[in-house]
Amino acid sequence: MTSEIHNLFAVPFDMPNNLDAVIRASNMNKKQLAKAAGIMPETLSRHIHGKVQMTLENATRYAEILNVSVQKIMFVNPATPIVGSAMLKNNEIIRQFYNTWTEGVQIPAYLGEDLCAVKYTSETGYTGLWYEYSNALCFYLKDPIINHYVHQSCMQNSCVVMLEDEIKLPNQNPTRLLAGVLYPEPGELYTIDSPKNGVHFRGLKVRWATPYVSALFRPDLRGVTIVDIESEHTDPYKFINS
Repeated sequence: MTSEIHNLFAVPFDMPNNLDAVIRASNMNKKQLAKAAGIMPETLSRHIHGKVQMTLENATRYAEILNVSVQKIMFVNPATPIVGSAMLKNNEIIRQFYNTWTEGVQIPAYLGEDLCAVKYTSETGYTGLWYEYSNALCFYLKDPIINHYVHQSCMQNSCVVMLEDEIKLPNQNPTRLLAGVLYPEPGELYTIDSPKNGVHFRGLKVRWATPYVSALFRPDLRGVTIVDIESEHTDPYKFINS
């Protein structure tokens, strides 16, 4: 992981950092840290406030002294957990949501702690309608997945849906995970429509639905880092693989 970060930050970078918060949470003051790092207190202050660009070597040294990860020094925002995956195949999209979240996404921008991510991949030679999503990251609200309810923002908007019962799509394996536009029906039932996916079903019982928030199509060009996070365990009944 360190080598991946080094490739991204082989040159000085100018972005908000988390150094001041990490120092305040430690048992050291700024004068002590500067001395341990072999720099002047003024240099440390300039790193904290972004007046002087902090290199990876600077961040690594601070992380060693403060006994934290380099990511915690360099990134202001916490990691956004990766809660699922989507494999693009020429005749279907195989979606999966995990019971345990062990990886997160860190981006040089604040995403907020209410989001989660789904990581897209594709089979070799994929030429389907969703080609632009290969290696993309898609972001959704996290709470509806955790507490299994239908978020109101899903109504007549793009979302990911977990059904109560499996459904069979043409030329695909049975699944409980669908993506599309959600419409309410009487009796707490729903219609899901997605012509591009060949999906149009009525009278569905929905366990949870979370709105599609945004997508990052080229994470390799946006300084994205995949990091390990402290495992978050969920109720396996809520997260059933497609």
